[in-house]
Amino acid sequence: MKYADKPVRWYIYAWRGGPCIRTVVGGEKPVLTQEDVVKIAEAYEAAKPVNKGDLRALVAAYRSDLNPDWGKLAPSTRKLWSDCLDKILMKWGDVPLRLWNDQRMVTQVVKWRDSMMATPRAADNRIACLYRLLEYGRLRAQVTVNVAAGIPTIYQGGQRAEVIWTDDDFAHFLAVAQTPVSDAVRLAALTGLRRADLVALKWSDIGEFAIQVTAQKKSAGKRRRVRMPIIPGLRELLDELKTRPRKAGVETVLVTTHGTGWTATGLNSSVQTTRSYAREETGKDAKGKPIYKYHLAFTDEDGKAQWKRLHDIRGTFATKLMTIPGARLTDKEIAELMGWSEQQVSEIRRRYVDDAAIVVALGKRLANTDVNNGVNNQPKGLRKPL
Repeated sequence: MKYADKPVRWYIYAWRGGPCIRTVVGGEKPVLTQEDVVKIAEAYEAAKPVNKGDLRALVAAYRSDLNPDWGKLAPSTRKLWSDCLDKILMKWGDVPLRLWNDQRMVTQVVKWRDSMMATPRAADNRIACLYRLLEYGRLRAQVTVNVAAGIPTIYQGGQRAEVIWTDDDFAHFLAVAQTPVSDAVRLAALTGLRRADLVALKWSDIGEFAIQVTAQKKSAGKRRRVRMPIIPGLRELLDELKTRPRKAGVETVLVTTHGTGWTATGLNSSVQTTRSYAREETGKDAKGKPIYKYHLAFTDEDGKAQWKRLHDIRGTFATKLMTIPGARLTDKEIAELMGWSEQQVSEIRRRYVDDAAIVVALGKRLANTDVNNGVNNQPKGLRKPL
């Protein structure tokens, strides 16, 4: 019905008697959009009958709007946990909740973890997600024990603070990178910000002497205030970044080729793609296919090939803090800035700063020895007086 003083209002329902998915005020009768179709599908999925006695019901409750802890998660974390929950449902969805009260389920969970040894990080994430899910159920008397508690992780490469990008890595990467990706990598090396904080950095976050942002990643359930000093070379880069074309209203320091802000996953994907082109052909295999040397690849302590990641540039920033002329920052001061332990900082200093200084000093000593030997071996009449 349309009144003289009120525009027509259209209501779009998922189905007759179903939930309203969109309201349109004014205009002609609206047509369904792709977003409407997605919402209808979600409504149908939510309306499916759920057996309240199995794990599927617990998963549905855990990632619903009624769970405040789910709503507090960052979008990236929520996506990660949602993917893990989907895998849990595939494996355990129809298992009755009463069976999760049996301690013998620990063995079954460990077997599931061991079946994913080929992807250890994914395995650990899924076990961690199962732990959170069961803990949610335990606190609400859905289960009496949490059989996923105390299960050891299997991924051994989680501590990578000692892995950094070297000058050679940057040279080969920047040689093949598009400008927006190059900008991000250079800014990471001069700020030490995590990926999520890097793409969220705004011009208003940059002060005279420091960058101050609220971390996108939570630590101990809270978002800490990140403060990074303005180091030599950063001002010049920021002046350069101000010249990049950007759409109206975009306040982030980094922008894409379209003049919009980056997403964390988008930047990470672009860095990974660019990284694969930082290579040189070293020969041909038996089938005549080229063999490449990848400059941002390395072999870990277990002899496994690994890629250097965007996150590893934080280690590069740590070395810059250590080598600022006259600053003499301690390991403790750097650790507090980076959110690392002093031991991690100490390892980086030993491996990339102190060892390099020792080699340079040794080279100078050897060079001086050669010069002195050359002078001492000259005939006496040709030696210059001191």
